[in-house]
Amino acid sequence: MAPVITALNPVQGHDGATMTITGTGLGTTIKVNFGCGCQTLTPSSVTSTTVTVEIPQLPEGQNNVSVSTTAGQTSNARPFFYVGPPQITVVSPARGPAAAAPVSIYGNRLLTTTEVNFGDIGSGTNVVRVSDSALTVVAPAHPSFEPGVCTDTVDVMVSTAGGVSGSPGPSSVQYTYYNAPTVTSLSPSSATPGSAVTVFGTCLLDIISATLTPTAGGNPFQATFVSISPSQVNTILPLTLPSGTYAVQITTPGGQSPITPAGQFTV
Repeated sequence: MAPVITALNPVQGHDGATMTITGTGLGTTIKVNFGCGCQTLTPSSVTSTTVTVEIPQLPEGQNNVSVSTTAGQTSNARPFFYVGPPQITVVSPARGPAAAAPVSIYGNRLLTTTEVNFGDIGSGTNVVRVSDSALTVVAPAHPSFEPGVCTDTVDVMVSTAGGVSGSPGPSSVQYTYYNAPTVTSLSPSSATPGSAVTVFGTCLLDIISATLTPTAGGNPFQATFVSISPSQVNTILPLTLPSGTYAVQITTPGGQSPITPAGQFTV
């Protein structure tokens, strides 16, 4: 009986994975042929209806698969699509809050992405494959930080039909979670426009803005600032700041600090 292939499993994938070939008349198979015949492998197991073989490294794209028997017969060919390993080049933004947040990932061979992993935090959700070079995902929420810990950097890796993206480590394929900032005290508690107010708190890292919010309502003002340490930032009040009571809110990649009585001053 001439060999006939009816199905391949998988129909797309990468080298090192096992392929199962299903059909009839396969019991005397001695070779599995990939592509133009440049890759000919000895199967790892053979029955009359199935042949298994380890997928070799192949040119990207379609590579037809056939089998040859001891009688010198060659089966029909079925298409197999070889997918090269994925590569991440950019994670944007590369930092964000402890809460779940959207992230864009850019690279190569991303079209068959099935999972995006954020270190030991877990897998992202809502993976949208935009193109072979871009996808979006929602990073999983970070568990509560230990006391005194403000950031956690994890490796971002994608899983595709071509395997898992390369070695962890480069900063371009990492994501940093930031604990939310807090304001615990101010010095002085009353000030004049244009003067300095020192803000004390926790996780005052990579500050984006220092906002002065009127407690009586109205539009907030922005103060200039100089970061001193994760627990201290010096602010300069605007010269045009009207009289009143203000709450200082510090914004970092971890979010905006809440309004508290300890973070208020008067002008």
